[in-house]
Amino acid sequence: MLVPTQAEAATVVGQGTYENDDAALTLDGTWSTVSSNQDSGGSNSSLSSAGYAELSFKTSGIRWITRFNGYSGIADVYLDGVKKKTVDLYSATTKTQQVAYEVTGLPETTHTIRVVRTGTKNASSSSANIQLDAFVAPDIHAPGAPTGLKAVVSGSDVDLSWTANPETDVKGYRVYRREGSSSTRTMVGTTSDDVRSFTDAARAPGAKYTYDLLAVDTSNNVSGYSTAASVTMPISAQPAGVYQNDDDAVTLNGPWSVVTSNMDSGGSYSTLNAAGYAEISFRTSGIRWISRVNSYSGIADVYLDGVKKASVDLYSATTKYQQLAYEVKGLPETTHTLRVVRTDSKNASSSGKTIVLDSFVAPDVYPPAAPTGLVAAPQTGSVKLGWSTSPESDVVGYRVYRGTATGTLTAVTTDPVTTTTYTDDGLLPGATYRYQVTALDAMGNESPVSAVVTTTVTMKAMPAGTYEDDDTEALTMKGPWSKTISTGAGTDSGGSFSSLGDTGYVEMSFATSGIRWLARTNSSSGLADVYIDGVKKATVDLYSSSTRYAQNVFEINGLAETGHTIRIVRTGNKNTSSVGRNITLDAIVAPDIYAPGAPTALKATGTRTGAKLTWTRSTATDVARYRVFRRAAGATTDVLVGEVSADTTSFADVGLADGASYTWSVVARDTWRNDSTPSLAASFTNAGDPYAAFPQRYATCPTATVTVSTRAQLLNAIAGATPGTVVRLNPGNYGANFDVSADGTPDKPVWICGPRTALVDNADITKGYGFRVNGAHNLVIAGMTVRNVQKGVAVLNSQAVTVADLRVENIGDEAVHLKNQTTDSTVIGNSIALTGLNAPNYGEGVYIGTAQGNWCLYNGCAPDASDRNLVAFNDIRATTAEPIEAKAGTNDGTMWKNTLDGAAVVSSDSDSLVQVMGSGWVIAGNSGTHSPGDAIQVWNTDADYGLNNIVYGNAVAGALPGYGVRMPFAEVGNVVGCDNAATQAALGMSNKTCQN
Repeated sequence: MLVPTQAEAATVVGQGTYENDDAALTLDGTWSTVSSNQDSGGSNSSLSSAGYAELSFKTSGIRWITRFNGYSGIADVYLDGVKKKTVDLYSATTKTQQVAYEVTGLPETTHTIRVVRTGTKNASSSSANIQLDAFVAPDIHAPGAPTGLKAVVSGSDVDLSWTANPETDVKGYRVYRREGSSSTRTMVGTTSDDVRSFTDAARAPGAKYTYDLLAVDTSNNVSGYSTAASVTMPISAQPAGVYQNDDDAVTLNGPWSVVTSNMDSGGSYSTLNAAGYAEISFRTSGIRWISRVNSYSGIADVYLDGVKKASVDLYSATTKYQQLAYEVKGLPETTHTLRVVRTDSKNASSSGKTIVLDSFVAPDVYPPAAPTGLVAAPQTGSVKLGWSTSPESDVVGYRVYRGTATGTLTAVTTDPVTTTTYTDDGLLPGATYRYQVTALDAMGNESPVSAVVTTTVTMKAMPAGTYEDDDTEALTMKGPWSKTISTGAGTDSGGSFSSLGDTGYVEMSFATSGIRWLARTNSSSGLADVYIDGVKKATVDLYSSSTRYAQNVFEINGLAETGHTIRIVRTGNKNTSSVGRNITLDAIVAPDIYAPGAPTALKATGTRTGAKLTWTRSTATDVARYRVFRRAAGATTDVLVGEVSADTTSFADVGLADGASYTWSVVARDTWRNDSTPSLAASFTNAGDPYAAFPQRYATCPTATVTVSTRAQLLNAIAGATPGTVVRLNPGNYGANFDVSADGTPDKPVWICGPRTALVDNADITKGYGFRVNGAHNLVIAGMTVRNVQKGVAVLNSQAVTVADLRVENIGDEAVHLKNQTTDSTVIGNSIALTGLNAPNYGEGVYIGTAQGNWCLYNGCAPDASDRNLVAFNDIRATTAEPIEAKAGTNDGTMWKNTLDGAAVVSSDSDSLVQVMGSGWVIAGNSGTHSPGDAIQVWNTDADYGLNNIVYGNAVAGALPGYGVRMPFAEVGNVVGCDNAATQAALGMSNKTCQN
């Protein structure tokens, strides 16, 4: 085999790692490269035919790095043309970055390694390929020791610098430190080759430090240590303060040990059992050494500025803590140093020679300046103070002084206040106080007092009322009060009481002429002192052998109606019979003894329901309700007919007798049940039945302008109708499906009338209609018979339409339907029977509006506001659904004196004679029988409907499974008259209290 000479070698390399794709390598044959993060350099090369890989080098050794796997073969390794090894690269599992061959100890001259594919393989391998990851020519020569190391003190830090090593393969430096005389090095840092400086931060004052370096090359060869550089840290002269045994300002020389102890200043002390000392520099006029003395301590010499001042014997037969071992005073305020040296000697009675350091104290003899910027913000029962931060660095807190409006100010805080704010609590509301503040420094020096600030505590005087034990807005409760929920009737006011088992009080300010304290009394309660405006008025014993609830245990009356404060204080004392000292609070009651002013401007106005009363509210702010009284003409007493809330100034009095005269008055009642004098009376005489003489009836049909006998004539007459047209039908059958959109005027309506023998008949209940009125105004349809159609009379989007005195029978769905914003229309005097023959669920007698779920389908997604419609004097029976129903969205209609029979109701959605989901309806004077559930129902489909409906004077005969009148859950403004009659209703007349 030919091996290249040095001259022939393309490249002769030094130490380093030469990857499979490095230009220094010679790759003979069809080598292929595969990327892989498992291999050195991110790839490896594979040879699948004859060839070799070769590298010339001049280091003392070489390594071949490759993969072993299940598909590699056998290679021969040649060094300088001599075969050195045959390497089998097979492995059952893949292994990466493996050393396949290595040679060391060569002379550092030029050598060549060649790895040759043999084309053979292990019997277990699937291939004879060979692999190359890299060749490594190792470096075995350490760099030289670093030179030029310098160490410079910079504050509390040590800055190091040195000269760069000349070797090109140095990758970094290691920095070592030795402390004092110790020979033990500690590595404190490393740098890269281009960084030749290092800062050793926060070194201890007075300590000596020695530094040296090592250089490390890229082959991790380590140099020898550099020449050392040493520094001694300066000792800083400390200002006034307490310097604990483990403070950085204290230099501890020798093997001092720290012992934790809450008996010593700062929570620990230090001991020295071998040669050494403790030292501190200071710039105050004196210094103290604080120590333990005990039975095993020895003697220490004390030096001040290098001059021995005393030998201190730390022996004591008993251990004593925080003792003054040495003190010097009167020094000039320049830098001084105190050193306490262990002498290794002792008192003959001592069992040891230990010396002890608790702390050094550099006393401050100068008080800080007085605080400035003191301000006071009054609050309920307290004052919040604030002031400017003292500029002195040794201020550790502040002391607050308080006085009344006159007199001496005294300290209100024992311990210093450590912030620049303080809340002075537990003060008397309405009282005036003066405040000053002083500053305290670390040595206990107190400054002069600040300027005085004066403030008056906020008083939130509560008006008349009952203030329960959990009323946090009205009551100030100090101490660990606990609340207990009451169980059962007749217990505590408000359903709970609170008890206090430790120091504390409850307080409330009030603006009434008196105050009451309600409490539980029981066998475990103690004594409480009661103060009014800061003056003790009573000691109350809350003991009773059995528990009593809501007891008035203290009351005072006759006070001026200005602000006052009651404070109830737990004394911690008790009756000898009591088993406890708790005090209890149920409520504080500020009673109101004044009646409100009377309502004014009472008026009575006739309405479709009877009389509407309106008035101007009382000027009093605590009115709870208004009580309405009525007196019939000739009577001598007033009858309470209803009550309304304080925010209501109107009342509907329903069910008045026709033609009768009445007088009303209104009384305001406040939250304390004080009643005003009655308002001035208002009178009213109720007219007769407002609908008895309704003008548009079959009997009042005017003289015909058009008389018809055939369907064609009727269609033509309807199509040509104008204001004042009167179409009269002769007896006969006209068929069905008449669309009417005629417009009359209020004084000239369009009439379509005929006798019962004039028949509108489709002969099919599954389709068609009798009349469909759409967009008409001022139209009257009266007299005829409508039968055998799916829908009887439908009125859509019309106004002032009257459907009067028809006979509507044999109907597939509903008989009469007013919908799609049909307003101000009337269904009167009709005889309706046999509905729902096609669809029982749609078999209503009279149906007003559109189901809420169908608004989008039939009404443009808007509510069907078919408002102010009248349904009166109709006889409705044999319906499969409700005889009368008014849907949500309808308002202010009237159902008046209809006769209803529910015997045929079978709809699964129907269980009443009348169902109302709209608002503002009057349901009055109707009579009925055979209701399947409740007689009259009012429902909320949502929060906007089923409100302000009035139901009175209705009568239901016979047995009734439910209520006579059922009102909804949200029954705002709904009224049920007590004159409704449902004597056999299983659940009673109504679920709502009735109105007389």
